[in-house]
Amino acid sequence: MTEKIDKYKVQAALVRSFFDAFSHGVIESQVEDRKEKTTPQSVKKLMLEHYEHIAPAFFDIMFFPLAAMNYKYEDIAALAREAQQRGDDMMALVRTACGNEAYYNAMVEEYKRNFSMLLAGKYLSNADHLEGYVCKAKEETEASVDSDRAIELTVRVVMFAYVRGLRQTGEGVRFDRSAHLRQVHPLRGATLFRLMLDAMNILLLDEAVDFADAEASDLASLFLKVCQTQHNFTVMTNEMDRTYSELMKE
Repeated sequence: MTEKIDKYKVQAALVRSFFDAFSHGVIESQVEDRKEKTTPQSVKKLMLEHYEHIAPAFFDIMFFPLAAMNYKYEDIAALAREAQQRGDDMMALVRTACGNEAYYNAMVEEYKRNFSMLLAGKYLSNADHLEGYVCKAKEETEASVDSDRAIELTVRVVMFAYVRGLRQTGEGVRFDRSAHLRQVHPLRGATLFRLMLDAMNILLLDEAVDFADAEASDLASLFLKVCQTQHNFTVMTNEMDRTYSELMKE
């Protein structure tokens, strides 16, 4: 029997993981100098340049994970069809995916919090995220998500958002789609590993793990530290393999 994770915690982790992965994908595709990749000037400049791309990418990538927390997998396609028949716009579709107004409002707050940080040229740290994400109100009934499902959904958001960011090339920038897809192979890619470590940290733990010596440490040990159990680690790596295969077919 797998564990459960509070639904607000899962939703906040998904939103933060999207912005983290998408922005790093954009930066990786357009900034060659490693020292310039995460400077406040570079982050702010690129987020402003791709301002109009962020919302469509968010809705495209996040609809299924948000819906999967609240509906059975087999019902999600019907949900999308019904929304399309009603003529719902992207915002209305995501509102439906969130399940109720409380979760939708929490999602909007997390969206604003992450986006505003990037527009200021900064990244929300794991510690700040865990300290400040929107939590359940006292009067609300506790709701949770199966931990296996939460891990799988988070992995998909990280990898799809990262690749979507890599594809947001600027004018005049040459883009080698196959080369960028190879960067996200689950067995290589320093950026992807860091993104996944952060995502698992904020999803599965209640405090930030210090990754200061990450490059000198054993990667498997680091992932086991944030995943907590071998089972969670296996769920994560299996989903990385499945998602990579899916991305390669696009």
